Amino acid sequence: MAKSKWGKFNDALDLKTMGKEVYNADSSGGNYPEVPKGTYEVELVSLEQKLAKSSGNPMVAVSFKILSGEYKGQRLFDNKPIFGTQNDERMRNSIMGFLYGLDSGVDIFFAGFDQFEELMLEIHEAVQGKLEYAVEYDPDAFFKMSIKEVFEVEAD
Repeated sequence: MAKSKWGKFNDALDLKTMGKEVYNADSSGGNYPEVPKGTYEVELVSLEQKLAKSSGNPMVAVSFKILSGEYKGQRLFDNKPIFGTQNDERMRNSIMGFLYGLDSGVDIFFAGFDQFEELMLEIHEAVQGKLEYAVEYDPDAFFKMSIKEVFEVEAD
């Protein structure tokens, strides 16, 4: 019998212990309680342009990790469509306002989708490990997050 492509991973693990861990795993499936509306201290985890699964149109996908309080460690997610909406101009203005709010120091402009994808990466790199945010989060709102305050990360 030929060795599967997963063989090297199997060889690196204690499969007996892992099997017991999987058997005894929490039945919640790793689900976390829903984060309620509120203001949270967060760090930016991801900021990228990608295609919406439902429409295939470009969107900005953002996620933050909550840094303190009852929901510490949980993520806040929002997807903001760039194109293909009933009011594309309003959507893009909202996205640009959000990007300015990240206070990255990066020159924010739109000159096409290729450039905008690179811009997302540049902004993420500029703030990663340097800035944290107070974000107002409303899971029921069309735009789920807005930045209320920016903090510099204190060096250890």
